Amino acid sequence: MAAKFNFSKHYFLLVLCACFSMAAQNPDLLELMSESQERLTVLSSANLAQQKLKKLDLQLTRDGFFRLRRTYLNGKQEYFSFSFSEFEEMNYLGTTQSGTLILKAQPESIIVQTFRDSRGNIDTMATTLKLPLQQLEAADLNMLQDCFQRIKERLKR
Repeated sequence: MAAKFNFSKHYFLLVLCACFSMAAQNPDLLELMSESQERLTVLSSANLAQQKLKKLDLQLTRDGFFRLRRTYLNGKQEYFSFSFSEFEEMNYLGTTQSGTLILKAQPESIIVQTFRDSRGNIDTMATTLKLPLQQLEAADLNMLQDCFQRIKERLKR
């Protein structure tokens, strides 16, 4: 009985080591999303006053969704959501000081909702999402592009 226990213990350790080794070579989906979310939050939160925003909530969820909620000083809210499985490409227009990150998804796969808008609450679909950013370096852009593509690939599995 003791030999069997030791075998199981060693087998468990071997499997555990293999899992950590694979995770080191190929980061987990949640890790990629967390890294992207943190970087985007820092880059997009830098210009809240300039956009007349009270609050910006950006979330990449464990089920593969990109969610963004903008709350303006006047109370209006805009909500955007899409699945990374629908993500097609990312472009950036601007300089390292400021610009706009344009996320493109398959046609009409981005949910757009507005609340407390003077024109009324609106529910619609879009193909692009524009996110104003500041202080975006080329390395940041490359990291985001790489993470988004890897997230999309993971969701296809």
